[in-house]
Amino acid sequence: MHILVATGGAEHSQKAVTFAGLLARDTNAALTLLTVRKPGHSEEAARVALEEAQRALPPNLARVQTRIREGHPAEEIVFECEEGGYDLAVVGERQHHTLRTRFLLGSTAQRVVEHAPCPVVVAKGRIAPVRRLLLCEGLRTDAPLARRFMEQLPELVTLPLEITILHVISQLALTPYDPSVEDSETVQLARRILAGDRQLLSKRHAHVQERLRYGLVVEEIIAEAAWDYDMLVLGAHPGAGWRRILLDDITHDVLVKAPAPVLVVR
Repeated sequence: MHILVATGGAEHSQKAVTFAGLLARDTNAALTLLTVRKPGHSEEAARVALEEAQRALPPNLARVQTRIREGHPAEEIVFECEEGGYDLAVVGERQHHTLRTRFLLGSTAQRVVEHAPCPVVVAKGRIAPVRRLLLCEGLRTDAPLARRFMEQLPELVTLPLEITILHVISQLALTPYDPSVEDSETVQLARRILAGDRQLLSKRHAHVQERLRYGLVVEEIIAEAAWDYDMLVLGAHPGAGWRRILLDDITHDVLVKAPAPVLVVR
């Protein structure tokens, strides 16, 4: 596996570097550190950012290289993903401090997630080796999230993971739980997909569990994520035209609010 991590020296970039370094160590992956120099900015500053990033990596990583590109950060990160044939890209999330912007995903992270040809991790919150995984399953019977995760990142599946497969049955806030919902077609479909995911993942992992929650989808995912998961996994929808994928409101809001790194698979 070959991981690309973008760094610019800021705190959110350091989280991306730390996360990518831990993942490269645990999967024996090759790692490329990329920094993007804006036109007119010093190349020396770019080299310093890369040197700082290298010092933040775990010791004894066998395959580490560095790259400097010039241009717009999001565009150059995506171009590097396309040209380098990477299996995974890792970016940080810039923190927003105003009331107007704190519920928005940083423009660079969002553009990379939308346009990179490979899965992308937005590194944020608590950074730790990936051991507990929350896989947020939808209802795509043609492409269950567990299958896409295993096909796109088979090296991650070799880690000693504890995996919870979650689906949220959408329900209005303050609406009392109705036991009859268990007999609905939606719940039965969700249970079949979760059972299929569990069967697929259990071939590699002893600790796989299914979980259904009821309520507002984003709020329930974040509530479950609060139980010290090391990474959340979300699926993206194919886009049209110049957009490779679409970030729907749920995916965007989970990316913003999640307390841990979020992996978006194609």
